Amino acid sequence: MEPTEEQYLVLNALETLGLLLFRVYDEDNGAWLIITSSLTLPRSYLLPNGEIIPLEWML
Repeated sequence: MEPTEEQYLVLNALETLGLLLFRVYDEDNGAWLIITSSLTLPRSYLLPNGEIIPLEWML
C-alpha cells in the first residue's frame, strides 16, 4: 500500500509547524508511525484517510 495524498498533506503541515520529530511508514497497514513534540499525541498513527490516532488504538 502506498502513502496517500492526505497523509502527505498532514506530514507537511506537521513539518512546517516544527512538530514532527520522527516518522516511519508501515506498508502492512498503510499508516505512518509519527512522533511529535505535541503533548496531546506524542506517539501516534497517521491513517490513510489523514486522521491521527493514539498509538494505543492500533495495538
